[in-house]
Amino acid sequence: MKKLLMQNAWRYAKIGAKKYGGKAVEYFAEALKLSWKNYKALLAKKGGKIVAIQDWFLKKEFGHPSAVTQIQQSVYTVKKETAKAYFIEAYARECGVDIVNEFWVPKSVCI
Repeated sequence: MKKLLMQNAWRYAKIGAKKYGGKAVEYFAEALKLSWKNYKALLAKKGGKIVAIQDWFLKKEFGHPSAVTQIQQSVYTVKKETAKAYFIEAYARECGVDIVNEFWVPKSVCI
């Protein structure tokens, strides 16, 4: 997670440097604040503990691209937790129909 936040912050800093001039390092402090703000907003939107699950895991578990997309856009609720995994309820609403998927996911693939 921290690696992803830092990568996003550097990406934002480089965009700022390209747009306004100067060096990316000059924009890094603000970019890091922006990266954290975006992460917290997404965390609140997704349910509070998990922002995303890595794509390769979802493709391996669910296979079909539409199922993967639906789970990526779901709100996650952690129902149970062990030392190495979460039992997640992924809730989505499509076309007026509630879709709920429950599955175990290793903590190592959660963001």
